[in-house]
Amino acid sequence: TGSGKTECFLVPILDRLVRLSDGGRRPLEGVRALMLYPLNALISSQEERLSHWFEPFGGALRYALYNGETPETASAATRRREPWRVGDRAALRASPPPVLVTNATMLEYMLIRQNDAPILAASRGMLDFVILDEAHS
Repeated sequence: TGSGKTECFLVPILDRLVRLSDGGRRPLEGVRALMLYPLNALISSQEERLSHWFEPFGGALRYALYNGETPETASAATRRREPWRVGDRAALRASPPPVLVTNATMLEYMLIRQNDAPILAASRGMLDFVILDEAHS
């Protein structure tokens, strides 16, 4: 905690995304980095850090925190307030962001649920990074 572990893998991910997006000017779609955490609390703990790193790109580079608490839909105002954060399932399925933070259970659901098939289809062949936090668990 607080040791900079996240930055050790987030900086190379952002470097790759910035290069793919012409310096953060061209929006990217499709999951290129999958960050797996064992607990929802650990997923939520990344929120402030990710927001800080992604906000300067104004929505061209985005992330999603996907767990059982992710709402099905969000208002347009909520989506506009933080365009770098995909905060609901409908938006995630319509336009998967390059960084997806989730847990193993939700990943398994994504692989078998028809509703989540668009995430996989839009991301096919794009995955560059898989991060396992707390791999010992």
